[in-house]
Amino acid sequence: MASPRARYTLLIPTFNRPAYLRSLLGYLAARRFRYPVRILDSSSADASAQNRETIGRGGLDIEYEVYDPATPIHAKIARGIAAVDSSYCSLCADDDVLFTDELDGLLQILDSDASLVVAHGYYVNFKPADDFSIWHTDYSAPSIVAEDALKRIVQQMSDYQAIFYGVHRTGTMKATQQPLDRVKSLWAQELLTSTLTLIAGGMYRVPRYYMARNTNPSIATEGWHPHQFLSVEPAQLLREYADYRAVALEHLAADTCCRALYRPDQVARVFDLVHLKYLAPMLSPGVMNYLIEQSLLPMTTSRQLIDGVWNRFVPPLEPPKPGRQRYLGRLAAVLYPSYAANVLKRLRCYWALYAALKFRDKFNATLELERITVTRNTRDGQPRRYLFPRTLLDQKFADGGQVTASHLRNIIRHLDDYI
Repeated sequence: MASPRARYTLLIPTFNRPAYLRSLLGYLAARRFRYPVRILDSSSADASAQNRETIGRGGLDIEYEVYDPATPIHAKIARGIAAVDSSYCSLCADDDVLFTDELDGLLQILDSDASLVVAHGYYVNFKPADDFSIWHTDYSAPSIVAEDALKRIVQQMSDYQAIFYGVHRTGTMKATQQPLDRVKSLWAQELLTSTLTLIAGGMYRVPRYYMARNTNPSIATEGWHPHQFLSVEPAQLLREYADYRAVALEHLAADTCCRALYRPDQVARVFDLVHLKYLAPMLSPGVMNYLIEQSLLPMTTSRQLIDGVWNRFVPPLEPPKPGRQRYLGRLAAVLYPSYAANVLKRLRCYWALYAALKFRDKFNATLELERITVTRNTRDGQPRRYLFPRTLLDQKFADGGQVTASHLRNIIRHLDDYI
């Protein structure tokens, strides 16, 4: 059996968020994380000094790399990955939480199937505060294991979900970094890393939670979403796509299997069509009419356009307040008698989840009309309440699954160690 250093490396990029890095490293130490960790730090001098103090507390196998604050994020990550010499590696943002109990199983999956180059699981959104709101499963699409690279790209872009934070074969992750300088925006870089990874092989998703993603406001970035291009300079979206497309088609043309199965014009046509399918929901009549109408006004700024699209057409980063939801439920029960039957059906499902947490796992759980709450003590002995609203409990996953009591137990036990 390979040593932990030879087997896997966790990379954590950080930038001026010493409190988040402290929480993540404290969590990993509490869970006795045995694999090496590389910190990729481009923070200011003050934040970097705080990070050094955190790292100096020990408990983890850490290599600390310092970068100029002006270093682009993709360049910093590429340099960090280039220094990795383990068989596998993955990235975790400094404000997210890797569920450590899932890692060994993912490594074993990659060991057992050479056709796979990346493996991960579900991602859950959480918002840390006095209460931890655990409100939505972000990524849950099925595994992508089609027999050729073009079909794998079709699967990915038909229900796009980033695979950037999955556990990768290190050689594959290194190879995907090399062409990123040929595209400019974060959006194109994200698409290119996913596409090049899937040209190299398949992606496996286990039906368990692999990572919790922090939904609190992050560092402001530009060029990471098509709506930003549409609000600032629509032509730039086309230019970014053209650059990304050129690199991707070159790699598809070099793929032996694709060359044997498809003509070059077929590859290009399918590639363009599936990316139009990916963009179509973002180019809906509602979005486009709003952008056109607002752009005709003399004083509308790009920032106002972006904010307007985000507020009107993108799901909120947190569930509705329980009071408003409860009021709307009561109103619907009066106006629509069938609503009461749906409420009873939902409550039966909630009861099964609640009963498993309360009586099997002995958690301090409470069942409410719109959510389940669980009160716990974190590893430092402080009380914390976890909120599981209907946005999570009712959600149907893209792979056909739905949240279970085992899922909730796994989330709680990992986040108990995150303070």
